[in-house]
Amino acid sequence: MRAFVKTGTRPGEAGIEDVPRPTPGLGEVLLRVAACGICGSDLHAFNSDPGFEWVEPPIILGHEFSGIVEEVGSGVTEASVGDRVVAVAIQGCGECEVCESGSTQLCPNRVAVGLSRDGGMAEYAVAPARHLVGTPDGLDLSVAALAEPLAVSVHAVNVRADIRPGDKVVVSGPGPIGVFCAMLARIRAGADVLLTGVGKDAEFRLPAAERAGIRTANLSDAPLEDHLRREFGGDAPDVWVESSGSVRALDSAIKSVRPGGSVIVVGLYAEDMDFSPTFSVRRETSILFSYSCNLPDYENALRLLASGDINPAPLLSKHPLENAPEAFERVRRGEAVKAMLEP
Repeated sequence: MRAFVKTGTRPGEAGIEDVPRPTPGLGEVLLRVAACGICGSDLHAFNSDPGFEWVEPPIILGHEFSGIVEEVGSGVTEASVGDRVVAVAIQGCGECEVCESGSTQLCPNRVAVGLSRDGGMAEYAVAPARHLVGTPDGLDLSVAALAEPLAVSVHAVNVRADIRPGDKVVVSGPGPIGVFCAMLARIRAGADVLLTGVGKDAEFRLPAAERAGIRTANLSDAPLEDHLRREFGGDAPDVWVESSGSVRALDSAIKSVRPGGSVIVVGLYAEDMDFSPTFSVRRETSILFSYSCNLPDYENALRLLASGDINPAPLLSKHPLENAPEAFERVRRGEAVKAMLEP
């Protein structure tokens, strides 16, 4: 079969390869992949960025994928041939106290699909049957593949945050998770939402978010304070969702929310941050961290996609699997919000 494989440890050592079609083992199924999204972590692994040195090639990238069950291995009772499913990206052991509490994404022995085991940027992929989620009838599998980034946003906004009707909410970072967080904040509680980006986002990402109905601000055009004054009438944000992975944006979030406000951190950071807690103590700022998602988040995400409450069409660009290198380059340049590879 054809697959997009990280073949070495140097930046950009990856490409389309002919590899053996996998065989499902005990408790596993073989999926015929329908679509697989390119995530920021895929790009980090592709570039061998700091923090991703542990990824051992050769490995098939991709964790945001959907497919149809083609074959079941021995002992599988949770899935049948023909089932339309998505695979959970961060897979817990299912046996520890953390997993039993429901926070499988925090399992100390978790497996990251596409980074520590072969992923979905291929014609076929093997996955444990217990880590599959069925898709609603009628939901396009290319759209269903967005369940993972939307589930991450569901976990951040619907689970970790406490957003109330009329709250003024800033979301920093117009990538897929940021745009989904902005959509959810508006849909969930009727919040007044502003999505921020910087100069490189102005050509593709901010316009895509605007087509999705999100109000945006380009911080390269005017200082943050000017945008907040114009959009919120001089009031400080009640909630800030930081999804960009920029420590500068996180610093702005902590300093900009109102006294008693909250900052939800869902981005991942490549550099350390200088942080003086006294300022936040004196303002009683709540700083909450949100990591990945679990099974209920996937189920909620799929319901939102199937109902049409979340319409991802303005964010999507589809590419044949064979064009994966070019699609990765578009994502790297910020020319795509959510690039989807289709075998």
